[in-house]
Amino acid sequence: MTAIRIETTIDSDTLHLPQLKPLVGKSVEIIVREMSQHAHELENGSWASPLAGSVIEYRDPFAPALSPDDWEANR
Repeated sequence: MTAIRIETTIDSDTLHLPQLKPLVGKSVEIIVREMSQHAHELENGSWASPLAGSVIEYRDPFAPALSPDDWEANR
């Protein structure tokens, strides 16, 4: 199954989507939903993930959450 995500602004009732060329002649499902501007747009107008900038640094991302001595399985 091929999935193609296209983010665009609709300015008429006719859409031209050249990204769909590989699917011409195939059965597809088309879903159109309005995006929340507040959730995806930054103050300067550029688009980003809602979590962009939320993590400042990873000190040791692969360290265990608990010491191995605290694990019940090791007793």
